Amino acid sequence: MNELGEPIPWEACITLNDHWGYHATDKNYKSPRQVIRALVECVSKNGNLLLNVGPDAKGEIPKESLAILSVVGEWLRRNGDSIYGCGIAALPKPEWGRYTQKGNKLYAHIFDRGIGPIYFQGLKGKIKKARLLSDGSELHVETPWMADQYSDTDSGAFIHLAGGDLPDELDTVIELELTEEI
Repeated sequence: MNELGEPIPWEACITLNDHWGYHATDKNYKSPRQVIRALVECVSKNGNLLLNVGPDAKGEIPKESLAILSVVGEWLRRNGDSIYGCGIAALPKPEWGRYTQKGNKLYAHIFDRGIGPIYFQGLKGKIKKARLLSDGSELHVETPWMADQYSDTDSGAFIHLAGGDLPDELDTVIELELTEEI
């Protein structure tokens, strides 16, 4: 924010490994999970991510870089709506991940499942539809039996994800179509 409290454009510049240029012994690559989460963090704060990917001594992109970028590209193919054209949401950062938003579409990036349903503080009665972004699977907003354990149950919404693991351990994205833009 500038001195008037207005958002200003910003950018995070990171490397795929530890150097900006060619370095023969640098094999310390970031994982696809780290790259995806860095991208989501930037977008969730109205920023941009500049990712440096450098060639090797022969001018070719290293196979390690290609493998990482392939996984990130596949994740973006399934979940790109939560990144492209999105920005900050007018909600506090949730304990399980990040939000991005475009119009009345709120994207919940679930990094940490925790135990029980996913809790969406302040969204009770404001979710028109919910689905997994990657495959379109419909999700149901429900009030679980233990809802009174949450301090803000009068304004919160809950979505249960089946199983013990997240559908996508890199970043499970839930698209929430809201009744109105927040």
